[in-house]
Amino acid sequence: LIVQRQLSVLEEELEEFRLALRQYIDCASVQTGCLHIAVQRLANESRFILYEFWEHNNVWKNHLQTNYSKTFQRANVDFLETPESTTTMLVPASWWVLNNN
Repeated sequence: LIVQRQLSVLEEELEEFRLALRQYIDCASVQTGCLHIAVQRLANESRFILYEFWEHNNVWKNHLQTNYSKTFQRANVDFLETPESTTTMLVPASWWVLNNN
């Protein structure tokens, strides 16, 4: 499962957002079923795109119920200009195996 999260951060909240994002990534990346997490900041904008690769849909749903994930979601209420946009896409497991060997 690939999860893409788009986050438009308030300029005055960038530092606090980065701290919260770092904590989130540190916690999520060591979870069973998390294959990879990458962050892209769009040039000259305070917009971030977070790509999360999860073993399967149920693992990701369980991850959303963790304390660190809920903490990040609550913090984003204060940090974001607009609500977060999340899209998901299922990919075959063979895609991950072929592209990471």
